[in-house]
Amino acid sequence: MEPKITTGIKHLQENFEDFFETSLCGFIIADIKGTIIRANKKLAEWVGIPTDELKGKRFSDLLAVSGKIYYETHLWPLLRMQGFFDEVVLELSNNAGQKSRVMVNALERRKEDGQPAFIRYTILKASDRLQYEQNLQQAKTLAEKELIKQTEIVALREQLIAVLGHDLRNPLSAISMAIELLPPLVAEEDVALVAMLKRSSSRMTELVKNIVDFARTRLGEGIILNRQDVVLEPVLQQVVAELRLIHPKREIVTLFKIAEPVNCDSNRIAQLLSNLLANALTHGADDTPVYIHALHDNGNFELSVINNGEPIPAGLHERLFAPFTREASRPSQNGLGLGLYISAEIAKAHNGMLSMTSTVEETRFTFRMSA
Repeated sequence: MEPKITTGIKHLQENFEDFFETSLCGFIIADIKGTIIRANKKLAEWVGIPTDELKGKRFSDLLAVSGKIYYETHLWPLLRMQGFFDEVVLELSNNAGQKSRVMVNALERRKEDGQPAFIRYTILKASDRLQYEQNLQQAKTLAEKELIKQTEIVALREQLIAVLGHDLRNPLSAISMAIELLPPLVAEEDVALVAMLKRSSSRMTELVKNIVDFARTRLGEGIILNRQDVVLEPVLQQVVAELRLIHPKREIVTLFKIAEPVNCDSNRIAQLLSNLLANALTHGADDTPVYIHALHDNGNFELSVINNGEPIPAGLHERLFAPFTREASRPSQNGLGLGLYISAEIAKAHNGMLSMTSTVEETRFTFRMSA
């Protein structure tokens, strides 16, 4: 058995020799005083000194001045005290005075009685890694600064919207009241002009309402509800009547099956329908009707607004209910892009959901909730 064991040890030794000499890392074996006994070819290549000439030097002799001082005053005492140090970045200096950054691990091997036997150093080229880490840190710092900047911009924008929406309501209410008093006072040829003013003030009122609601949701207040059992059909019919006045040339077809009261905030449901219906009238085909279906059955309420026309682009579907989302193909008709967002928030506040499907046949927005 003895020869077999000897052969096995020799085989392992040969493998170690191959690993030591052909590794992409630098290896050093030093005595307990730190004097190099052996170094591999890769380290010799880095410092530009033949392996046989490295023998007798201390590891610190291969370092730049600053690294040599740090090694002798900090790392060497640390190595003797705890038996190792790891992942320390130092600078090697070659025979031409050129420097390269390396990462060094050192391990002190001890005898069975605990006395030091020799020291092993593993040296890895660290220039690329350190440059990568530096770039990564710089990118992180820039990203953090940009995030702070964008957060401040968003906060400022939302505060501005909140103030703007609040301060616009009073003068707009005065304008709307004045317009209501105008018809008996104007000549017949000015009736159309008054009707246009009324439509514009109504549109502005809806925009301001959406702005205020958006500000509340973004500033943490959310959509505030006053839920009651409500006979909802007259509320929906009133919304339809108002939109018919604003769009007298468009056909709106309703199908309501709401036999029992619905537990909801009727003003918010009216706002949701107004947003959806205005959106359908704006974007739907002018020569086809807009359909409104409302159904209350077995404790469930469903409200749908359907129009014909070009389908909503597929790329817009996922962010359709996000604030300030508008259809770029018709920018002049898109308003602020808050209507669908507010409608979705009203749906959520009712523990319901607003969904959308859009095909070449029809575009349908549907609100469902348990009532």
